[in-house]
Order: sequence, then C-alpha cells, then structure tokens
Amino acid sequence: MLLADTRVRWEKLKKGQKSYFLTGTDEHGLKIQGVAEKQNVEPKALVDSVSQNFKHMARKMKIDYLRFIRTTDDDHVEAVKHFWNVMMQKGLIYKGIHDGWYSVSDEAFYTEAQIEEVSDGSGGARRVSKETGSEVVYQEEENYFFRLSAFQDRLIQYIEENPTLIQPQHKMKQVLEELKSEPLKDLSVSRHTSRLQWGIEVPNDPTQKVYVWFDALLNYLTAAGYPHRDLKAPYNIWPACHVLGKDIMRFHCIYWPIFLMAAEIDLPKMIFVHSHWLCDGKKMSKSIGNVVDPYLMADYYGVDPLRFFLMEQSNINTDSNFSEDALFNHRGMLLNKFANLTSRVCAPKFEIAEGLRQANTGVFNDIDSLLLADTVTSTDKKRTIELRNELVVAIDSLKEEMDAPLQQFDHMKALKLWWNVVELINGFFQATEPWAYNKFAEAEKERAIRNYLVYVATEGIRVTTLCIQPYMPDLSAAILHRLAVSKDKRALDYAKLGGDPDYGKGSNRQHKDKLMQKIEPRTENL
Repeated sequence: MLLADTRVRWEKLKKGQKSYFLTGTDEHGLKIQGVAEKQNVEPKALVDSVSQNFKHMARKMKIDYLRFIRTTDDDHVEAVKHFWNVMMQKGLIYKGIHDGWYSVSDEAFYTEAQIEEVSDGSGGARRVSKETGSEVVYQEEENYFFRLSAFQDRLIQYIEENPTLIQPQHKMKQVLEELKSEPLKDLSVSRHTSRLQWGIEVPNDPTQKVYVWFDALLNYLTAAGYPHRDLKAPYNIWPACHVLGKDIMRFHCIYWPIFLMAAEIDLPKMIFVHSHWLCDGKKMSKSIGNVVDPYLMADYYGVDPLRFFLMEQSNINTDSNFSEDALFNHRGMLLNKFANLTSRVCAPKFEIAEGLRQANTGVFNDIDSLLLADTVTSTDKKRTIELRNELVVAIDSLKEEMDAPLQQFDHMKALKLWWNVVELINGFFQATEPWAYNKFAEAEKERAIRNYLVYVATEGIRVTTLCIQPYMPDLSAAILHRLAVSKDKRALDYAKLGGDPDYGKGSNRQHKDKLMQKIEPRTENL
C-alpha cells in the first residue's frame, strides 16, 4: 500500500493531475473458510475483523486511499456475476472434471512441473509449490473451466509488443518464460459447494462457488463502475496501474490480462511487481522471532521516518532488508540534515522574509560582485559561487529528476536524488557561514550577503520539502508551516528557485516546538 500511496501523492502534486487510489481485502475462499472453522466464527465475522485491521493499519501509516474495496461488497458480487455471465455467453466457460495439485493457502492449482517433493521432518515426504513452499494435495472434482489456453499466443504477443506492461523488466521476462515453456491449461474457475461454501455462488448453479481469484481480480473493474459505467469514458479510472507482490504475479500477469482480453476490455497501463521484505537478511518467521511489528516501529520512530525508511530501502529488483538499527540511523540523518537545517535557517538571527523581499526587488542581481569583494569570512568566494551554481541547478531539476524513477516505482533511486540535494544544501550553508555576517548586519552590503546565503539555503529546503511530501506528509507539512508557505503553493509547480515569491513571514521568531525529537536506540525486542 505504501508504494502506491507515495506514488499517488506524488501525482496529486502535479497541476491538473487526478489520481484514484484503490486498495482493499480479498475475502472469499477455502483459506478464509478454514480459519473461520478453526476459530469457530462465521466467515463474514472473520473478514469483517480482518478488513478493519487493514484499515486501521492504513490510517496509522497515513495511507490515503479513495476506496477500500472488499470482495464481499454488494457491487462487487454483482460485477462478478455479470462478468461470469458474459464469459458464459461467449462460450469461454465450460464444465469439466478438474484434477491436480492444490494449495489451500495459495488458493491455486499447480502442475507437476511447479511442485517438488521435500522432507516433512519426520522421515517422510510431502509435496510443495516450488514458488511459495506451501503444501499441495491432489484433488479431483467437477468444476467450471475458463478457456485460458485459447489466449496464450495472444498474451505472449501483447507482452512482447508492450514490453513496459509488466515492471520491472526481469519480471516481464519471467512471465514470458513461463508462457513459452509449456501450454497453458484451462483454468478451473469454480469449486464445488461440498468443499467450499464461503464464496460467490455461480450464476444458475447453486452447487458451485466462484474460484477466489476469478472473483478477486475483478475488484478493479468493480471500482471502475463495471458493469454500469463505460470503462472507456474520458474520466473513468480504467485502465489502471497495478501494484502487487511477487507471490501473486501469476494471477495478475497471466490470468488477469487474459480475462480482460476475453471481455474485450483494455489491459492495465502497468503491472508493477514488488519484492518482499526480509528482516536482518532473513525471511520473517514467528518461529525465528524476527517478525517486525509495524505499530511498534511507527510509535517509537514516528510514522513519517518509518514511511521514508521503507521507501528508501525498497529495492525493486530484489527482496528488501529491514534493519531496526538502519531505521534508527536513517531517522537520525533526517533529524540532523533535514529537520535541524530547517531550524537553523529559521533561527531569530536570520531574516527569511527580508531575504525573499530583496530577491523579489532585485537587490541580489549583482550578488556575485558583492561576494567576490567580501572580506568578512575567509571562505573562497569563487568556491561559494560554484557551490551556489551547483545547488541552484540541483534545486531546479529535482522534481524532474525524481519523477523519472517514480514512474517506475523506483523510490530508492528517487530518494537518493533527494538526499543529494539535501546534502548540497547542508554543504552550502556550512561552507558559506551566513551567521558570520550578523555582527555586521547594520551594513547594507553584509546584510545583503547574509540574507542571500540564507535565501538560497531556504529555497533549497522549501523545494526539497515540497518534493518529499508524498513520503513524509506530517513532517513536510510542519516544515512548510514553519516557513509560512501557503497551502495553495505546495504543489510541484512551485518546486523551483524563486517559485514562491511570498513566504517566510514570522519564520524567524523563536519556535518552542522542535520539528523532530532526538531519540535513543530502542533496547526491547521486536
């Protein structure tokens, strides 16, 4: 959700850009039914509780979705039944005998090539999915089938002609390899009610329930208004960009595009497949005791630093590693190099608003001459101008530099570019020593130099803060408030040097509240 949330927030910062963020819970199937039986509760009561847990986590982490869809929602049930009937009318669903290796936890059948035999730990053996490691059992029953095989060549051709459909590229290659390795078998899209009771009833057949993935994938169309709204209408949210984990790649990259082709509906703009999180280099496991508690992390380190860290470490090509020590260190960097820098330029000894007024009225037009003639500090003034020039270019190009990797959900690269500019601002501010001019502040020339140096640094802070809003909504809002940046001037259009000619009023008064608090390393276990 966080990958999608930060991207949506970024898009909303662009002028005229609209964005719709959908998330939710998949609530049918044997897995839910089995858990409900073990807990001696009704499946609906169980999923009501689970969906509330997800909503609570979303609120905690500042996830700003527009709809939280549940596959038990009435409009979704209607959409699934309508889609089923359309497929039946097209002759793409038929009844037959299904047999194969089934995983309850994955809600999926696997072929012989997709399973392997492993030790059960007691001298015996069991069969598991090669992809997920979940146990499979052999099953045979009468089901409805979808003619997946009829679309295999068409899907291969589409992916090859649209190589950016599945991202990252190595995931696209993986999907193509699977599609070309063996013929697709028709997909079982129902389960007999003798085995599955918790699901959407197949239209006109009370003995069958719709297969959970046939049901769940259609949630995207439900949110777009299917079957009542025109999916091709100019302001419809379809086609969408999907963000999903690698464990459900097959369903989204093979089954889902084929379902859409069958219904003559446009395919998604992009299917982005992300990797998983490890903890200290190991897969999270309750038995190992390395499962991270997101509530605990958010409460101790703060929601914004946690959001920032997770996105900064989100490697799109490999599994990402969570380390609490790294989270602590990165939070410290945010405090020292970003929040504290803001506090320094907002100190009472400086005058942000006055510097901005001077910039707007041309006082700084000949600033380079003033700098070269200055003798207040021993700093190399030519180097000062070089640092300034480098920083100005970085400030003006930051939003475009970040936008390119963000289009590919490469938050790690985008935030590295952001950090580069923050480092430049710190280096410029420290090297130019604007505070040294305070003892000569009555002199017009020295005051102008001081105000100019603070102006450039503050502009860097303002622009980097505008660009970091999607990652740290609360801290960025606090910094922009401290700088007295108007709420109607916080879009990316203003993320350039001189982009906002009117801010800073009252920024240099004494501030009692710290933007970030220093904390000590946490000593308790995860």
